[in-house]
Amino acid sequence: MSVSEAGPFDRRSLRERTIAYLREQIVSGALRPGEHVREVPLSDTLGVSRGTLREALRPLEADGLLVNDGKGRMRVRKLSAQEIGDVFEVRTALEILAASKLAGSARRTEFADALERKVEQLREPGLGFGERIDTDLGFHALMCELTGNGTLSRSWLQLSSQIRMMIIAAGQERAIGRMGYEAHLPIIEAIRTGDVDAVRETLTEHMADFTRRYVGDALAEETTPTEKP
Repeated sequence: MSVSEAGPFDRRSLRERTIAYLREQIVSGALRPGEHVREVPLSDTLGVSRGTLREALRPLEADGLLVNDGKGRMRVRKLSAQEIGDVFEVRTALEILAASKLAGSARRTEFADALERKVEQLREPGLGFGERIDTDLGFHALMCELTGNGTLSRSWLQLSSQIRMMIIAAGQERAIGRMGYEAHLPIIEAIRTGDVDAVRETLTEHMADFTRRYVGDALAEETTPTEKP
């Protein structure tokens, strides 16, 4: 069924349904990093005009999921190994600062409880990949937000679209290990007990594991010789 054929309970506009469809295609990997979004066949498949399709592409570009290749064409964002390494270096520093502030606060038990509630949804076995990404990133965003430091929180949010694309590019099979309920418990417990050393150690390993998995893959792709036609 095309997005123009809404069900009886779907009150979203045609544009909103198109955005949701395209976002799901990117998150699921149906549209791969670096892939050109071809307007004509896609608008035909969805049963929408090219104008509606272009309206739907704009918010996805603003979210960092799509980029303009400079030739008037949209592509699914693809990050280099260098970009991945740079983002996670900054992300690690921000999150260690955030979690250390929470661990050193007299309200650390309250903060730990709020963070644990945030990841409860990750225990659901049928949770979709997109929902899992949202919950996982929501946990880390909340950790920064709870510090009350607006600059820290905004700095993390500026990286969030790039982080999302890294997870999407990695795919569910590889990303799932770092997006489970249990994977976040050591961070929560380090905050709860006020152990700043454990906070630093736990978050460093949490981020380093992601970088080991995905920077290696991205680097391999970049150094693989291109086959001649």
